[in-house]
Amino acid sequence: MRPVVRWMKAAGLTARSEFVTPWGVCDLVGLRFNANNLARRIRLKQTRAVSSITRAMILLEIPDVETRRFVTLEKLRRHWTGSFREETIRRETDRLIADGFVILSRKSRLQKINGWMPLQDRLVAVELKLSRIEEAMRQALNNVAFADESYVALPDAIAKRVASRPSRWSRFFEAGVGLLGVTPHRCRVVVSPKKAEQWKDKPVQLYCVEKFWRSRLKGN
Repeated sequence: MRPVVRWMKAAGLTARSEFVTPWGVCDLVGLRFNANNLARRIRLKQTRAVSSITRAMILLEIPDVETRRFVTLEKLRRHWTGSFREETIRRETDRLIADGFVILSRKSRLQKINGWMPLQDRLVAVELKLSRIEEAMRQALNNVAFADESYVALPDAIAKRVASRPSRWSRFFEAGVGLLGVTPHRCRVVVSPKKAEQWKDKPVQLYCVEKFWRSRLKGN
């Protein structure tokens, strides 16, 4: 793990181990904040974290105030009919208003006060394995949903063998999974991850980034 952490830190990433995601625990996740967007959020005094995926979904559904578009609570309720109870939508929307992310006009129009998304420049997920390559690939494929880059990290010799058989692992590589080769002293990219925006789950990504924001506020 240490060579991978050093690799992350050399890239300016803050690394967190045993990172909890909605589908399980990722071995390592690293994030680098976007300095301008970070400063913008601080100026807006939006210090509280968006600490639920439901709240993240609602926030992303509300138009930015600069667009002069809006959405009503009733429209949000209709949008998620069958997925969330009206009480849940109202409670989470009220929380977004109280935390300064959303404004509510006298005509019940909701708009987002933004200008800082995305908060990160880079978000990297790494699954560490000594063997069980298929399992690691599947886990890394899940992580494509929130990470800008998702990797499997294997001992360097094993990583070379995997890279030499691209057809065996093509469905993972084509979907955006990358490969790291690790020795006791270094970590290197063996297969670069492809950009896979079509797989991104934006609310989950926002929720995961907010975990780093919350830790930053606590000084961790």
